Amino acid sequence: MFSRQPNLWGILIMSAIGSFGHARCLAENVPAREPEATFPCPNTHTIGRILFTPDGTQLVGFGKDRTTRQGIIDFWDLKTQKLVRTLTHPDEVAALAFTADGQRLVTAAWDNRLRILRVATGKMEHEFEHDPRKQTANHLAVLPDGQRFVSGNVGFSGPRIWSMKNRTAAALGGQHEQVTALAVGSDGKRLAVAYSAPVIEIWSADKLEAQGQLRKEGRVFVGAALSPNGEHIATGLIGPLEVILWDGASLKERVTCPGVVDVPKALTFTPDSKFLVGTMGAERDVLAKVCIWDVASGKLAYAFSPYKHGCMRQALSPDGRWLVTCGVDCTLRLWDFDKIRREIGKK
Repeated sequence: MFSRQPNLWGILIMSAIGSFGHARCLAENVPAREPEATFPCPNTHTIGRILFTPDGTQLVGFGKDRTTRQGIIDFWDLKTQKLVRTLTHPDEVAALAFTADGQRLVTAAWDNRLRILRVATGKMEHEFEHDPRKQTANHLAVLPDGQRFVSGNVGFSGPRIWSMKNRTAAALGGQHEQVTALAVGSDGKRLAVAYSAPVIEIWSADKLEAQGQLRKEGRVFVGAALSPNGEHIATGLIGPLEVILWDGASLKERVTCPGVVDVPKALTFTPDSKFLVGTMGAERDVLAKVCIWDVASGKLAYAFSPYKHGCMRQALSPDGRWLVTCGVDCTLRLWDFDKIRREIGKK
C-alpha cells in the first residue's frame, strides 16, 4: 500500500507517530469505567471485529483460531453473555455482513474467497472467487434489497458490487485505491466508500448512482458512518488524527470533534442520531478510550477508558441499549449505554 503513495504516507506516518506520544498523556486523564459484564472468548481465538445480529439478540465476533489457523465466527447470547455457537472457515475471516432480515451472512476470508452462509444452519449457500483474483475483501456491506453486496479490497482496484442471484461482480466507482471503510445508512438510502486517499464517495444505495464526494486534500480517510436520519456523515482521518462531522445534504464539513487520541476507525451513530461513538487505542501501550460526541454541537459529551490497553473495535446494539468494546486482548466488554446517556443527561 505504501509504495503507491510514498510521499503522502511518509508524512501521515510521521504525523501519527508524533501524535501518539501526546495521545498517551491525554488518555491518562480519562476516567476508567467498569463494564456490566464480559463475554468469554476461547483462549485461542483472535477477534478482529464485532457486530450485532440484526435482531440485536446476539453479538458476533470474527477472526481466527491461532491453534488450528482456521477462520472463526463466534456467536454470544446478549442476555447471558455465553458463547452459543462457532462457525469455522478455511482461513481467517477478514470481513462479515448480515442481510437485513438476519437470515444470511456474507463473509470474506484471507483465502481470497467470499461466501454466503445460512445463519440458521451455518451451511454455505455459495462460494465466490474474489474479483480481482488473489485479493481479499477487508470490508463488506449488504445493500438494502438483500440481493447485492459491496466488497472493499485490500488491493488498489477499488470496490466491487456483487449480485447474490447472478453470482457476478462489477467494479464500482472511479478510485483505484484500497478501501478503508464501507457504510450503509440504516435508512437504506446511501452507501459511503472510504479510500486510502483524500476522498470518500457517496452513492445512492438502491440505484448505485454517485451523489458526491467528501474530500480532505493531503489526508487519508480511515473510518466512516452514516447517521440513521441521513442528516450527518462521520469520518475518521489520519495526518493528523481527526473525527469530522459533515452535513448529509450538502456534503460540506460541519465540525471537528475533540478528544481524538488514536486512529479513529470505529465510528457508530446511535439509533436516534443524537450521539456518535468512537473507540481508540490500537496498541497495547496506548490507553483505550471511548469517546461519545454530541452530534448537534460536535462537542465531547463523555469519554472513558474501558481497559488499560488498546480498544480496537466497538458495536452498538440496534436499539442503542448496549455498547460492546473489543480490546487488543480480545476481551469483549459490555457497557450499559442507556445508563451512560442518563449520566450525560440526554437520555
